Amino acid sequence: MNLLKKIQNKKFYMYLYYIVAPLIMVILANFSIRPKLEWISEYMIIGSVNFLTFKWIGDYVKFFKIHDQYFWTYAALTLITILFFPLGAYFFGPYGIPVWLGVILITALMGTESGIASAFTLSTVATVISSYDFKVFAIYVISSVGAIYLVRNFNKRTDMTKMTFYSAIIGIAIFWVMNLNLNILNSKDIVILFFNPFISMILAFGIMPYVEYISRIYSNIGLLELGGLSHPLLKELSMQAPGTYFHSVELANMCEMAASRINANYTLARIGAYFHDIGKMKRPEFFTENQKGVNPHDKMSPIMNYLVITSHVKYGVKMAQEYRLPLLVEDIIREHHGTRMASFFYQKALSENLNVSPDDFRYPGPKPRTKEAGIVMLADSCEATFKSMKEINPSKIQNIVEEIVNRVYNERQLDDSGLSLRDLDEISQEFSKILSMRLKTRISYPSREEVEKVIKIAN
Repeated sequence: MNLLKKIQNKKFYMYLYYIVAPLIMVILANFSIRPKLEWISEYMIIGSVNFLTFKWIGDYVKFFKIHDQYFWTYAALTLITILFFPLGAYFFGPYGIPVWLGVILITALMGTESGIASAFTLSTVATVISSYDFKVFAIYVISSVGAIYLVRNFNKRTDMTKMTFYSAIIGIAIFWVMNLNLNILNSKDIVILFFNPFISMILAFGIMPYVEYISRIYSNIGLLELGGLSHPLLKELSMQAPGTYFHSVELANMCEMAASRINANYTLARIGAYFHDIGKMKRPEFFTENQKGVNPHDKMSPIMNYLVITSHVKYGVKMAQEYRLPLLVEDIIREHHGTRMASFFYQKALSENLNVSPDDFRYPGPKPRTKEAGIVMLADSCEATFKSMKEINPSKIQNIVEEIVNRVYNERQLDDSGLSLRDLDEISQEFSKILSMRLKTRISYPSREEVEKVIKIAN
């Protein structure tokens, strides 16, 4: 009943936004709160475009289905951008409206589809401000969509600079084409069209860190800053659970290479792998990579074994929320075991003749909902199995990787991840190659003459 109420409330607030937001946009576009008759047509136009673009990204952008924050952050960034429109139009004319501010922010944070949708909404409002001048709409939409298409992946600050430069060049080209019938082109408008995207980019750079922190929706640029291994959680992990830390670093390399091979977000895959096991800091001695001969599980019941092992996911999610890690990284922490069974302890329970079912030993889930979470799940199993192998050769590694990937697929853990069979084949090949490279040994150096000891490591 509470869940149903929550869903109904969610829909209510969304529909309320669809009704109220266009009115706010019309008020901002007119820079007045005194209603006029023409507001009705403006409200209908802006409202229709706003609803259709939201509907489009809601259907085609997966993150909007997973997290409500994407909806509300997109809405907030759209309205905040429109706040600057009257000022831009007043001081610099129709070509000084900072449409690109919202487009750059939303594209960097939420992807190209969301950026294109925002370009249509913001360009429509800019057109209304400019007395329905179609040239304004064409310049803003074509330059924004064209620049997004040319850059596509936004992994570095230079990518945003490229997008800005392309927007300026395309905008000027469209302006020139649409004014060919005029004998004289307004050089002031050309200068404004060139500098508008660059000023918008500077503003976006200043605003973005605050948006990331508040919304926990990170751009790839923000994710890269977490990948320097200097984050407090990673430092603590290296001290509290060094075995888990080195496992995570090795896993990150595997995930990045596999994600890059299938054109997934390799930055997210790498950062997600770094943080996926941070919950093990709570009880590091219960995980084999941190143990030194003594295994505390031997003195516990299978049910307690299961509860301790699976609790690292819960603690990891709690830490992610406390440190405001990106939502998608939190998802990887929550999903990297999916609803798989802790089979070792299930078998232990059966050997002790306990009346249990497989469902009693499953992780709480959910299953991976992104390609990156699916990659981390597969890499985690492959890397752990690789370390447990005694006799290793490339052929055996390939067989183990294939077996693990097939088992996870057959368990239906990847149904919601978006990974295709072709993706799984590419991922398997990449994992096999990376793990096989670890078999290479260095040459043995000849023995050297004894040297005088100046240091001695204490026991």
